[in-house]
Amino acid sequence: MENELQDKTIRKERISDQIKSILKQSILDGRFKPGDKFPPEAQIAQKYNVSKVSAREALREMETEGLILKKRGIYGGSFVAEPGSKEMVDVVINSYLFGGITAVELADFRRILEPELAKLACQRRTEQDLEIMEKCIQEVEESIIREEPDQTKAFGFHRLIADACHNSFISALMEALVKVFQEVLAKTPDLETAKKDIEYNKVFLKCIRERDGKRAQKAMVDHFDTLDKMIELKMKKTNKKAVL
Repeated sequence: MENELQDKTIRKERISDQIKSILKQSILDGRFKPGDKFPPEAQIAQKYNVSKVSAREALREMETEGLILKKRGIYGGSFVAEPGSKEMVDVVINSYLFGGITAVELADFRRILEPELAKLACQRRTEQDLEIMEKCIQEVEESIIREEPDQTKAFGFHRLIADACHNSFISALMEALVKVFQEVLAKTPDLETAKKDIEYNKVFLKCIRERDGKRAQKAMVDHFDTLDKMIELKMKKTNKKAVL
């Protein structure tokens, strides 16, 4: 009885899912590389003896998953996508927006992750990394002087620390996390918060420049103690507005 049920489940798998699995495997096997043009849906349908609708659906789902890009025009078609961070960013942001994870949970994760990233950045940073960080701090300071703090850029400083680790996965992950906190905390300019944040960023920059990993770790832990309070205050304000 159990085996009979399993057989029925396998047979019920959608044709488009089967085609998608085959096409994804062709990318994994290296038959199609980033930038290569995929066969058109009519050719896929003919090759695997399925309908154009099934082939089209398989390609549409691969586009949704970020595996291929569709381009219009005479030279258009479906192309294998370059590896990137967009999909990871979308997953994290959507998980937050739709209630899968909370800002507090993400802050907990960052508290574990970022002190180690700060230490690693001290070891791996380049002079170019320092120049980019300095420019970011300068631009945020100018926005504070104008009393229009650019908190989006200020939070983005944490992505720069991740970039200084020179690990593409770390950079992609931090891009996703930072974008959520920009969504939570950076909507309304807050001069006092901005002033506190820029001071932390200056400390991080000094530690990274001097390759002082231990101090960078400690500063990041202190920063998250402050961040917890910021999140709590923002959440209270948001709840009050919602009630009103």
